[in-house]
Amino acid sequence: MINVGIIGANGYLGLELIRILKAHPHIKIKSIFKRDELIEDEFKHLMNTSLNETLSSDISDFQNLDCVFLSLPHGQSYDYVKQLIGKVKIIDLSSDSRISNKSLYSQYYNHDMNEDIQKKFIYGFIEKNSEEIKSAHNIANPGCFALCTQLALLPFSEVITSASITAITGSSGGGKEPTIKNHHSTRSKDMFSYGINTHRHLAEIIQSYPNLKDSLSFVPTSGPFVRGIFLTAHLTLDSKYSLEDLTSKFYSKFSKEGFIRLQDQVNLTNVVGSNYCDISIIQGAGNNVIIQASLDNLMKGASGNAVECFNLMYNLPINEGVGSLIPFYL
Repeated sequence: MINVGIIGANGYLGLELIRILKAHPHIKIKSIFKRDELIEDEFKHLMNTSLNETLSSDISDFQNLDCVFLSLPHGQSYDYVKQLIGKVKIIDLSSDSRISNKSLYSQYYNHDMNEDIQKKFIYGFIEKNSEEIKSAHNIANPGCFALCTQLALLPFSEVITSASITAITGSSGGGKEPTIKNHHSTRSKDMFSYGINTHRHLAEIIQSYPNLKDSLSFVPTSGPFVRGIFLTAHLTLDSKYSLEDLTSKFYSKFSKEGFIRLQDQVNLTNVVGSNYCDISIIQGAGNNVIIQASLDNLMKGASGNAVECFNLMYNLPINEGVGSLIPFYL
């Protein structure tokens, strides 16, 4: 068994990690970083899982493991990474270590970039960086908006001349702490956009597709649901392509990717609770094409992708722990 730890297990992404890792046949959760309240007491659905026995606030208990997952708010991972790096493999679900370009980091983030730490991390965009991930010791897991966008663009990235993207996310994307924007009584009957062309996930998209830096618009939007991202990308391509050509480009990139599915129509209910990302292709006028994509922001958009990275790092089947989690549907 591979012994792992979680720092930040009490948030939504951490809870989803627990759900996946408890089902993983090669993993034993040995240590969870202790917060004020015992985790089985705070989250009653975890009662009788023996997770309280794993709680520790001693960082040395994590230094002696095989791998540690960090699931912390932006700006809080570095303190733990400094104590863990070089001693244990790290998969960081926060945004702290995703951007390797200092000027790009400065443009989209409010914190200083630690260049010494950043150069030791590989960006966990599996469908583009799988070979680097296999030999990596430290992974920076992508953001949910960023990954959904990058997957939607990947098959066509070399022929896109401009992209206009609107991505609608559920309230779980705002994290566990309640805010005015995420309060269910208002969120359940409202939609609003925020961080238009300034959202920090743009930095990840531009890092992967620098050719789109000056021709990409991004409108993140809050939707009246809990889990999932529903994305629509209006693309202008360098020439007119038939639907057959576009479909061929899709399969040339994703034919070996079991979690990326081509659908005639994208629906959130087909992916929520699972590690799937569904994509549809619709031709527009002239050189235009409409790509829609959906994924569960807590699964493929975060914890599920992190476990896929783990599997690659340990030469395990990529679907271990996540492949059996089919969509909730209701």
